[in-house]
Amino acid sequence: MSTTGSALRELHRIHKQLTDLRGRLDRGPKHVAASQGAVRRMELDAEQAKDAHKKARVSSDEKQLQLKSREAKIDDLKSKLNQASSNKEFQTLKDQIAADQQANLVLEDEILESLEKIDQLAAKVKKAEADLATAKAEATKVKTRIEGEQAGLESELARVLNELKEAEANLPADYKSDYLRVARVRGEEALAEVNGEVCGGCYQMLTPNMMNELYLAKPVFCKSCGALLYLAEGRGIGD
Repeated sequence: MSTTGSALRELHRIHKQLTDLRGRLDRGPKHVAASQGAVRRMELDAEQAKDAHKKARVSSDEKQLQLKSREAKIDDLKSKLNQASSNKEFQTLKDQIAADQQANLVLEDEILESLEKIDQLAAKVKKAEADLATAKAEATKVKTRIEGEQAGLESELARVLNELKEAEANLPADYKSDYLRVARVRGEEALAEVNGEVCGGCYQMLTPNMMNELYLAKPVFCKSCGALLYLAEGRGIGD
């Protein structure tokens, strides 16, 4: 059992390392994509902030032009007021001037509010642009870091795959076909250490017959999860 147990333990260790390496290789591009997604969201926020600011300025400019137009109209009415030919015409012009002046007061308040809004929106544009610059800088850092890590991980993966081949070559012949059948499909989950009399993969209790076969160095698969079982170090005969 010593040779078989050691070989299976080593294979399981290597498969766990491969799972970790592949997971890190897979997460790298996802981190890059996430940082680029953040940039796109910040770009959209900045565009929306600029658009809102632009529309507010256009609206405010229109109100100011409207105010100037009304002021010019009032000046015209005042000149006509001095030339009124009757009391009725005079009063009509006077009432019109008062109504336009009141409308202008409301418009002036709206213009002041719009100017305040423009200032607020300008601040939002500034913040959105700052957030975008930060997101772009972070995305660049993430991309550079991941690219550097990926190269190292690829090299490490190649090394561990070679280590796996060497370890598989040390597996006793009567185990090899069973091992390869499950390992090529399930990787790390193809193997499980026996903890006490329980499968370390799914925690299923093993039968006495299964334990006896393990001690006799026979291939034993968990009836629940299908993992190829091996005894913990020190539990096998001569181990």
